[in-house]
Amino acid sequence: MPHATPSLGLQETLAMLGMLWNSLPVLLRVQMMAGLMIVLVPLLVVHGTVDEKPRTLAFAVPAAVTPATTWGRAVDDFGSRMTRAFGVQPAAANDFAGWILEASARHHLDPELLASLVKIESQFRVHARSRRGAVGPTQVKPLVWSEFCGTSRQNLLVDPEENIYCGAQVLSHFRDRCGAEACALEGYNTGKPRPGRARHYVARIDAAMEQLRSTAL
Repeated sequence: MPHATPSLGLQETLAMLGMLWNSLPVLLRVQMMAGLMIVLVPLLVVHGTVDEKPRTLAFAVPAAVTPATTWGRAVDDFGSRMTRAFGVQPAAANDFAGWILEASARHHLDPELLASLVKIESQFRVHARSRRGAVGPTQVKPLVWSEFCGTSRQNLLVDPEENIYCGAQVLSHFRDRCGAEACALEGYNTGKPRPGRARHYVARIDAAMEQLRSTAL
């Protein structure tokens, strides 16, 4: 007659499961927990009284999703403001908004300042060229700044994103040298920070920046 297998108590069962879990590789445990959360989260609905509607628990949006959503909204909002303030066509405004916001963030500049600089320098013309050899939206001179910006002269001419990034880099260079926004703009305009030499230029950018800042969505 076969002997009956003794049943394990709850504590013994939990102890064995804990030992088994701890013996698994860390990566496997992480993957299993992630899979479990994917299954359980949609089911976690908390009910109140009979007369109340069910209340769904709020969970934070994964970090991998939030930045992209926030970035897209920021680009749309900034592009819309440039359309209203400067009359830039919506499709072009969104392109410029993305380039300007990224370059400003990387070089610690006010995006409204950089957008106003592009407005005054080129009126948002992608392939603008001057008689003095300045090119693109920010009107940088490839002969002077291409090596400083770590790019080719051709890129500054044909790639507006690269051009705006270089313009932001040049402006931040002058800002770091003299420590003031007006001085940085004077340096950008004349090649060297010379107080009083570019007052009209600085005033035009200030006016454009005020126009952009006062434009509501």
